[in-house]
Amino acid sequence: MPWRRYKPALRAAVAASAAPYGYTLTIWTSGAVLSHARGIPSAAEALLFLIGAVGAYALIGGIAFGGFSEKLAPEPAHSVIWGGLHFLSVGLAIGAATLVAHVVQDDAAWPLGGFLVTGIYLLVSASQLALALTSRLGGTPRAGA
Repeated sequence: MPWRRYKPALRAAVAASAAPYGYTLTIWTSGAVLSHARGIPSAAEALLFLIGAVGAYALIGGIAFGGFSEKLAPEPAHSVIWGGLHFLSVGLAIGAATLVAHVVQDDAAWPLGGFLVTGIYLLVSASQLALALTSRLGGTPRAGA
């Protein structure tokens, strides 16, 4: 397979997996932090974590799209590669999970943890992508971006 065909395919695979990759890192690592501090969650506690994560996604998605009836389609974002790295967004989410794990001493840690890590990931990741897009375009965001 010639490199000229493989390289665009590799770029497409990396670009398409950036957000799911970052969110997977966020959920797995923050869940591990909570589990380490609080023990393996019961089915009910795992459901509470899910409820918190879905709640944050719904809240931020509703704000981003102006409601819940809009078609879920991302804006085209042609960012630089560092905009898809997730050190800050995942790191802050893990920090929030650690704080929740050690401060909240009851089952509220699970939904609060899910809510905070999802919210932090989405908000910080969006900020990082916006900065990357702005820096790529020389400080002038594109229309619709």
